Amino acid sequence: MEKLDTMMLADDLALSQDKILNGEQDFDAEAVYEVIDNLDVLNNPIKDYFDMTEEQYYEAESDHKLTLIKMANKLTDLHDRILTNHVDGYVDKDEINLTYNHEDPYEDDLYDPATDYRVIVYSLKVIGAVQAIAAKDLQEVLSKDAVLSIGLAAYALAHNA
Repeated sequence: MEKLDTMMLADDLALSQDKILNGEQDFDAEAVYEVIDNLDVLNNPIKDYFDMTEEQYYEAESDHKLTLIKMANKLTDLHDRILTNHVDGYVDKDEINLTYNHEDPYEDDLYDPATDYRVIVYSLKVIGAVQAIAAKDLQEVLSKDAVLSIGLAAYALAHNA
């Protein structure tokens, strides 16, 4: 998949948001998984994480941005998401800074697909913008927990819709 495919997917998802969230159009989680895997940030394909416990992920790979408190639970039960929300720095000086914030698509114990959708679309737009100009630098600075969050959001959307 080409570098611009990340931004193209984000744009396509943004254009389809209302139809997908209203159930008029199917959500293509597989396309999101493919983009995630092509980022080469996680140690394994994203689907491998869906059967992991929080503890397994925490001990093996987490960069400790996610709030992992129910260590025996599967990652797919996790309510915390890390949204990649901003990039700044200087590409020509190999200085890229990404900022993140926490999102909870299960606030008040009710699943809000719009929150997960926002995590996916917004994160992919920011990541895609960096990837288009500095793909190798992106691999060094992008949070594993943020990439996992995109996958968990896609999984939740695909299974809770």
